[in-house]
Amino acid sequence: MKKNEINTHIPETTKWKEISITNKAKQQILYLMSLNPENKGIRLSIKKSGCAGFRYSMKFIKNQKIIQKNNQEDKIFYCEDILIHISWKEIIFFNGIKIDFINDKINKVFKFYNPKIEKFCGCGESFSIY
Repeated sequence: MKKNEINTHIPETTKWKEISITNKAKQQILYLMSLNPENKGIRLSIKKSGCAGFRYSMKFIKNQKIIQKNNQEDKIFYCEDILIHISWKEIIFFNGIKIDFINDKINKVFKFYNPKIEKFCGCGESFSIY
């Protein structure tokens, strides 16, 4: 985004089709959000991690103040009825991803699938993108 442009995304009507969320992930996110009435949506980000470079992170947005404060810095949109914030600086890492929720009776985990991932580290915690 250029310096003189304004982020005009209106969350109630904006959709971004570069992310998909499976029904299992949607149900789990909405369930976790329902546990605390302050949860308004999620923030997706990447963190430096592991030997391959990055890992995906998901945190709950707790109130409207955060939403308004970050409006200029974030892509804000709805996907599957979930309000999502992604920093404009990190948006390229999220193009084309699919978010799933895996419950294999031992572990419960959100899994991010990205067709652009070049390699994973040995333990699968981190990745690099070409």
